[in-house]
Amino acid sequence: MEAAARVFAGELGKATRTVRFEGQDCLLTPAGACVHLVYLVGALTAVEGNASVGLTARVSDPTGVFLVRATAREPEVLAALAGIAPPAFVAVLGYAEPGRQGPTVRPISIAQVDRAVRDRWLVRVADRTAARLESLAARLRGEGDDILADEAVAAYRVTPATVEELRAMAERALGLVPAADSVRAEGVDLPALLLERVQAAGRDGVEQAELVALGAGKGCAKVEVEEALAGLLEEGECYMPRRGLIRLA
Repeated sequence: MEAAARVFAGELGKATRTVRFEGQDCLLTPAGACVHLVYLVGALTAVEGNASVGLTARVSDPTGVFLVRATAREPEVLAALAGIAPPAFVAVLGYAEPGRQGPTVRPISIAQVDRAVRDRWLVRVADRTAARLESLAARLRGEGDDILADEAVAAYRVTPATVEELRAMAERALGLVPAADSVRAEGVDLPALLLERVQAAGRDGVEQAELVALGAGKGCAKVEVEEALAGLLEEGECYMPRRGLIRLA
């Protein structure tokens, strides 16, 4: 597994360039995000298609719409999507892919969540977006060193006005979260929580189901735990000797 990107729909929707980065193809956004595996949370507003063949869902955040397309290649995910009636908040972990009508997301996990999960996602994505925009602005001033920022500047002809437009988008999204600072302060450091449990287990390792239950006890959805585990695996903190078992590296 790999670490998942977190971007707003309004940013991913502007991605038209595919680049090769760290051995894999990814969508490059105007703010310099490299999006292959993506974690998103939003409002499921519509589902179209055939539940036995494939479904296309529209998942909205305050900046735009993600198109999520599930197929029979992932029957469990297809069934999960078919079982959620809009409107509802959902969390999706999936692969971003270019499409004729803009980027789409091919889900590998989807679950219904509550507003608290959505609010945490909005805050964290806004913070990550702000960090990328700072790097982008620095490169426009000829400062810093960021390959993806350089790629974005060249591909999308980024100007200071572009940076401010994206910054305003993120700020509008964050403005919908009551007491965003409280969300930051109260948020669980999920990667640290999971890593502590894996460390305590030593060479025996921990079943992924146990880690999901641990996260649930802290108010975190299963897909949030999966996204956090993907990051720990990508960083080399732990590994998966067999499907479903997490062991300290």
